[in-house]
Amino acid sequence: MRPITRTIVRSIHAPVGDVFALLTDPNRIPHWLPGCNDARSDGPLQRGASLRVRFGLRVTTFEVVDFTESATFGWLERGQRQGWKTLFQLDPVGEATAVTIRDTWTPRSFAAWLRGRFFDKRRVDHPLDEIVENLLRALFRDRPMF
Repeated sequence: MRPITRTIVRSIHAPVGDVFALLTDPNRIPHWLPGCNDARSDGPLQRGASLRVRFGLRVTTFEVVDFTESATFGWLERGQRQGWKTLFQLDPVGEATAVTIRDTWTPRSFAAWLRGRFFDKRRVDHPLDEIVENLLRALFRDRPMF
């Protein structure tokens, strides 16, 4: 099956290092990942590490498949939503950071592909936009506003 990919690019007025630190701190993942109540890792995040993530009653595992300091972070979901891969790419743009988020789903059957492609009941880009909004809130929560 051919994957279905959604990508957004947004600018966040914060240094790349701050954005990367927020994205990769398991204790702070619930601050920006929609629906996430808890995230835990047995050790430091790196390629090959696992994150146990809770969304309400659903618990899943993310396998970290991309991790480059201050540049990329991504996971492959190993739970109910198998086949979902989420990647973040961070690029410095002056004093800001361009955040590219790519969600890719590889359906396991033609019927699943049809359901996902034509009968999706939600706006697919909305969760990606919500991630950026949550990142902004989490980054600027404790900073003084001018």
